[in-house]
Amino acid sequence: MLLDLKINNFAIIEDLKISFKKGLNILSGETGAGKSILIDALSVILGGKASVNMIRSGSSKFSLEAVFDIKKQLELKEVLFESGLENEEDLLFIKRDFSLEGRGRSFINATQIPLGKLKEITDFLVEIHGQNEHQSISKVAKHRILLDRFAKNLELLAKLKEVYKKFQAIKKEQERREVNEEEINRKKEYNSFVVEEIEKANLSLQEEENLNQESIFLANKEKIFWEVNQSSQLLKNEEGLITNLKRVEKKVSSIASFDKEVETFLEKIREALYLLEEVSSFFKGYEENINFSAERRDQVEERLALIASLKKKYGSTINDILNFQLKAAQELEEISGNKEELQKLKKEKETVLMKAEDLSLALSEQRLKAGLTLEKRVMEELQDLGMGGSLFKVEIQKKNHPQGEIEKEGKKFLLSSSGLDQVEFFISTNKGEDLKQLRQIVSGGEMSRIMLALKNVLLASDWVESLIFDEVDAGIGGKVAEIVGKKLKRLAKDRQVMVITHLPQIAAMSDHHLYVKKTVVKDRTTTEVKNLSAEEKVKEIARMLAGEKITDLSLKHAQEMISLASKI
Repeated sequence: MLLDLKINNFAIIEDLKISFKKGLNILSGETGAGKSILIDALSVILGGKASVNMIRSGSSKFSLEAVFDIKKQLELKEVLFESGLENEEDLLFIKRDFSLEGRGRSFINATQIPLGKLKEITDFLVEIHGQNEHQSISKVAKHRILLDRFAKNLELLAKLKEVYKKFQAIKKEQERREVNEEEINRKKEYNSFVVEEIEKANLSLQEEENLNQESIFLANKEKIFWEVNQSSQLLKNEEGLITNLKRVEKKVSSIASFDKEVETFLEKIREALYLLEEVSSFFKGYEENINFSAERRDQVEERLALIASLKKKYGSTINDILNFQLKAAQELEEISGNKEELQKLKKEKETVLMKAEDLSLALSEQRLKAGLTLEKRVMEELQDLGMGGSLFKVEIQKKNHPQGEIEKEGKKFLLSSSGLDQVEFFISTNKGEDLKQLRQIVSGGEMSRIMLALKNVLLASDWVESLIFDEVDAGIGGKVAEIVGKKLKRLAKDRQVMVITHLPQIAAMSDHHLYVKKTVVKDRTTTEVKNLSAEEKVKEIARMLAGEKITDLSLKHAQEMISLASKI
């Protein structure tokens, strides 16, 4: 619901703030006072077209601000949350400015947003009916939503949405698996080669490190043999370390009993002798086992070359190579089971499609019934509003398509999360004329009354809380004007309705009355808006009845009209 509107340097308006309330808000005033400018300003802040011609003469830019109460707007709050636009205390702040350079900016809750996002959000807030572009009900995309709300199809739609979501997931998985045969064969051949090549290599995790060590050994085996052999000789020959150390041990042993300190060192000599015997024994065995085979050296180098070749193809380590083999084997298994899985997905998709078809056809049936009821009730409303020759039609069609998912009576139809139907409202405002789309209605007065009729019928189904009717009184008077006023009054019981009117029959129905007038301040014309008191409202209705010369009779008539309106 619109709470406040601030207008700065827009058209002839210099600086203006208007407060609105729930119920029927009437805007009246003399012709040319600026009532249409207020509608233009509101249209622009809702995302309508802006131009430099709208900037007040002598100013560099215009600025528009609006505050909305959105506590009942649950769908809008969800859109705001998904868009990352926080709101506090259930209030929504919108600002839009436009400069002489042709640059405009739009803000929601102090966050700058694209114009497209502004329009998406404001579609939930306000509808302006008249010669104005911001009429969401004239947008074909909204017609199916309104019909479904009118038909109370929300539960069915929620079920279909879940089934459709599942269908899309199955379809996506099916498409992922349905690659062409050539690609399948290529993948199969490649993965088979990979698995076979790596399996044939028979790798182990520590093999490369061990082979590198062996390669170094084999490259230096002659030097190793020579040094080991010389070391053995130095230890074991007649003048070697062990022979001489044995001699030392024998001599020290003969005197050890004479001195405890010498006895201690005798033990150390024996320990050293034991260690040298162990080293000598190791060298003897090591020397005997040294392999001088050139064949083994070639084997090691070939093995290392094979590992290097596999590393270039499949990874920087043996672990990487083995993991590559595992992945290739898994893909081979998946390819092998692809046909079975596709068959399974096909059956699952058929089952889900059957559910979707049942729900879609049930929705279609509900829509057809509701559409007939809606047509009848709207035409009854139009009859009351002085448009008795009008014909209102709810057209429901299924979209025929060669790739449609649902087949019925030899035809294929496209499935969506809302079913199979495309819904659009059509109208003929004069008997014998062809039906037209709502957006093709040229007359602002006709458009306003058509929308009033629709709004009264769809009252409980609509989500927009603020409605503005411009020119709703065009071409009517007397009894029809009174009926229009009553219908506006009824419409305003549960929401906010703003009406620009010249008719006292409509103005008398107001819950709040705003008077728009043009004034001159410092030799500049501007528009002012005043909230009328009860007494001022009587005078304004009297002016609308009698003109500028207000008589006692017109005052009495005005009071009577207001009194009767209060009882509705």
